[in-house]
Amino acid sequence: MRLARENPSWRYRRIHREPAILGVKIGASNMSEILKTEGIDPAPERATTTWATFLRSQADALPRNA
Repeated sequence: MRLARENPSWRYRRIHREPAILGVKIGASNMSEILKTEGIDPAPERATTTWATFLRSQADALPRNA
């Protein structure tokens, strides 16, 4: 769910591939059903992140100098 929420432009297939890279095996259709059940729509229907929101989130992730 976290991958889908943090990457709103990713489609179901891309979200499915990421756990597979780590060795987690799950069928693509199962992944799409899980996402649908959780209320996460396919990428075109999800709200896209604006450039300003993306930059803010990246800036928030940077370490702050004391």
